[in-house]
Amino acid sequence: MKNIKNVGGVLVLSLVLIGSVYAEGDIHHTTDDGQTTTSPDSWNNCGKTAVGIVTAGPQAPRDIDSRAGTNTTQFRTTYKTNKMNLCDIHYHWNAEHKSTAFSTFVGIDDSEHSGWAIIEPASTDPVYRAEHDIAHLLEGDVHDIGVIVGDTIEVHSVHTSCDVKYNELHPENGLGNCSTSVCANPQLRVIAQVFKVVEHNADVTDLDQPMKHHDKRVVYKGSTTGAKHNNDHCSPLQVTWDVKKTAATIDAHGLAEWSHKREQHAHGVRELVTRSELLSPIKRNKNHHD
Repeated sequence: MKNIKNVGGVLVLSLVLIGSVYAEGDIHHTTDDGQTTTSPDSWNNCGKTAVGIVTAGPQAPRDIDSRAGTNTTQFRTTYKTNKMNLCDIHYHWNAEHKSTAFSTFVGIDDSEHSGWAIIEPASTDPVYRAEHDIAHLLEGDVHDIGVIVGDTIEVHSVHTSCDVKYNELHPENGLGNCSTSVCANPQLRVIAQVFKVVEHNADVTDLDQPMKHHDKRVVYKGSTTGAKHNNDHCSPLQVTWDVKKTAATIDAHGLAEWSHKREQHAHGVRELVTRSELLSPIKRNKNHHD
């Protein structure tokens, strides 16, 4: 198997064997030409049996303009969010899902942020991005956020069936906030919205504003996402996704303030899942509101 290491910004190829010792952060090629920092030692081939049958549940993200999928693993579609508890809000630089409104592919050298955009970002150069990080809109000592004006982000508001209170949870725990010792296997529903980061006249100024899904959206059965999963290493967690098909705008300064307050930054992107056996069939749903 080929292994790619990012050394001083230069990609160095070497041949390694499965079972070798890998350094944390190494970038590895997957069998579907994607890349991941998850060690091949941990790949589960998405639950394939000895005869090649996929036993993993349906995965995410996906092209939500397509309803096709042959993974019929059943799990209960979760309640609407007004019957659940918010447990985590985070966002990804570039959209993980793809739809007509965000269908411009942005390829990043390390692949962890390669995803879909409303428009091309102003730059993918790491030096330029560091100099123009929206964190610089704030005064004082703040951490880099990983977003510049003009970027596309995908925001995930995660809801759980567990009895938790969002305002009492520590942001660094992420999805760990969505389960408890007495609620170890919660039902999860994620409201997803894609935004363009702008300086003026934004639709949204604060990610703590509830996201309203009053226009076209897609509801489907999938999994958790993030850059450490791919088509060789599936997520075992079951998620009901509620993804808005249209994009909105978010205020750069407001996003920077929220990120600083919640100790957040842009997360990595999981490659688009395209294999039919890893996608659930999407039913035609009436446009109900939560």
